[in-house]
Amino acid sequence: MTADLRARILGILPEQGGSIAGLRRSGQDTRFIEQYLKRYATAFDSVHYFSYARETLDVRVADNFHLHPNPGWHRWIYSFALPFVYARTFRRCAVLRVMQATGAIPAHLARLLYGVPYVVTYGYHYSTELRAKGRRLRAWLFDRRALWALRTADGIIVTTPALADFVSRFAPPDRIAWIPNSVDTERFSPGTAAKPAEGRRCLIAVGSLTANKNHRLLIEATALTGRRDLDVVILGRGEEEDRLRQLAAAKGISLQLPGIVPNDALPEHLRRADLYLITSLSEGHPKSLLEAMSVGLPCIGTDVRGIRDVLKDGETGRLVAPDAGELAKAIGELLSNPLRAQALGAAARRHILEHYDAQVVMEREIAFLKRMARRQ
Repeated sequence: MTADLRARILGILPEQGGSIAGLRRSGQDTRFIEQYLKRYATAFDSVHYFSYARETLDVRVADNFHLHPNPGWHRWIYSFALPFVYARTFRRCAVLRVMQATGAIPAHLARLLYGVPYVVTYGYHYSTELRAKGRRLRAWLFDRRALWALRTADGIIVTTPALADFVSRFAPPDRIAWIPNSVDTERFSPGTAAKPAEGRRCLIAVGSLTANKNHRLLIEATALTGRRDLDVVILGRGEEEDRLRQLAAAKGISLQLPGIVPNDALPEHLRRADLYLITSLSEGHPKSLLEAMSVGLPCIGTDVRGIRDVLKDGETGRLVAPDAGELAKAIGELLSNPLRAQALGAAARRHILEHYDAQVVMEREIAFLKRMARRQ
């Protein structure tokens, strides 16, 4: 096999246990296929996705895309077995793209066995939510796995400057590429949609119903506005659902929890809203915020890691302390000043077009992958 051909074969590894079926359950499969897989397929002669699920795809990605399912093994066993189960395919790859650092085990083995380099994403601090839940041992193990991947990977993609600073403690600069998450700006574009009933205003949030997403803050802040014309819509699913319903009922807030919405249906939901809220305690590089900004929706976020890397207070949105009173004040100000809200939404859309358009961002990533590819 020639070096030129080998440089055009890409292998993709999800996080340990990951699959396209798993992405489908969280509504993210369309985003992954459209923004990543199809673009990889145009840039490489052959693209191979190694799934941890026994799955098939009912949608076409590309003629040169190949899905390799798990025959049914436990994810830990399969992490070590993958380079042997699909040894012939791994040998042919010029570079392996590991979508998150927790999926680096088979990539590292493939490099040891076959000399295949790998590029890993470090998109957020994996142990944050585990520590918040008191699962300290599991958090420690996640940190150890992630740091091992950072020290051994041939290339590391980070999504924010803050993460680049962190990773630079474990890897030299020539192995690190700052490549943010991106948005399909054509799909997530401003447009018209059916608004709430006459006299109602809609506040929308997108994210799993977990403690770290801190949706309770949104409900408490909505109550503090003193307005009775507000509908709160949170798209997602998780263990906090019952608590959120109970809190909303106690506060007299109109709350809608439609569950998980497929990514291709998300723009319509965003266009119906008046404001987008993201109230997390911490974030990596939140894709849902980028998508809301791309739609031109005025956004308010808590001034925490990850969110402040995207929103610029007073320029592309509002940043507030994670405090119900502060958030209520920001909500009231934007709802009572539609021209100001519209201007922030328009500025957010311009910012996304300039910095996060998927076509431009993915070109940078693909160039980095090819630079890291094996050439003998």
